[in-house]
Amino acid sequence: MQHWGGEMINKEQAKILVVDDIEANRFTLERRLKRDGYANVFLADCGKAALSSVESTEFDLVLLDLMMPDMSGLEVLKILKSDPRYRKIPVVMVTASDEVETAAKCILSGADDFITKPFNATLLKARVGACLDKKRLQDSEDLYLSRVESDKQRSQEVLKTVLPNDVAVELQSTGRVHSRRYDDVAILICDLVGFTAFCEQNDPEIVVKTLQTLVEAFEQVFAKFGLNKVKTVGDAIVAVGGLARPTPEAVKSCVSASLMLRDIANAFEPSFGLHVGIHSGSLVAGTVGKSTIQFDILGKDVNIAFNICDLSESDQILLSSDAWMHVRNEVVAKSAGLVRLKSGQDVELFECGM
Repeated sequence: MQHWGGEMINKEQAKILVVDDIEANRFTLERRLKRDGYANVFLADCGKAALSSVESTEFDLVLLDLMMPDMSGLEVLKILKSDPRYRKIPVVMVTASDEVETAAKCILSGADDFITKPFNATLLKARVGACLDKKRLQDSEDLYLSRVESDKQRSQEVLKTVLPNDVAVELQSTGRVHSRRYDDVAILICDLVGFTAFCEQNDPEIVVKTLQTLVEAFEQVFAKFGLNKVKTVGDAIVAVGGLARPTPEAVKSCVSASLMLRDIANAFEPSFGLHVGIHSGSLVAGTVGKSTIQFDILGKDVNIAFNICDLSESDQILLSSDAWMHVRNEVVAKSAGLVRLKSGQDVELFECGM
């Protein structure tokens, strides 16, 4: 057993490839390595055989003879170090005592070390151990970086589930999100009819599971029509069209989405009705909070959309006159009359999708 990278590693796990065209040299290296406890020693009698072996087996170290008839060790080394799949495999060059200058060229080409013939057992053991230790440290670092990248990707995906994509990207790249004013957006507010009574009659686990299933189905509808789900407040859901990018059909997308949302809620078990309010106007959007970040939309027109939703009957889709003007040539609707909102503003509403 040997300490590699802070861990106890069994020498029998290390895979070492010995490459030499002289059988006696291969036999000597194999015998000494096994004597030192390395059980997985592979042999190759030429450069081409070595490259073939590397393709089929994941080695931890290559002992590579410099002078071979078919392909020199330097040529094999350059091929290995030029290939991203193999460049991290430590390579120890095996040279004659008068080939030190050429061995130096190998070091410059990426070799990790060299040993000379005849082999010194103590030196061989030290250099093999050092190269394998280096390989283990490199593998540990690669694994750590891979985990960091994996964790980063997971956090990015989680962030994109609670923030619009462009907002999440800005937050990840700059560490903050600039508040912006958006004009000509469509605001959709909907909430489930009868969900409060359902909560009172069922266990919390069932309530949360039911809402989760419905919200996931609603999110698919929002994605289908290019809407951004901004937030969920209890059983109320806020979505906006034209937030990620300006679109002249934002209101139409909200109407089409609302019809599908209503069908989903009605067909669900248990069945729910749906209040829907749609308004068109301007808003300010940005992140609120520091320890717990929430993306939110603010403004008079957001409040109007909430007020319209509150005024709707079960399964009624109500549009403000401002929203209706965007779709009057495309959507069938009828006037629901002039109503006074909580703000004291009088607004004509239109009912569609009946």
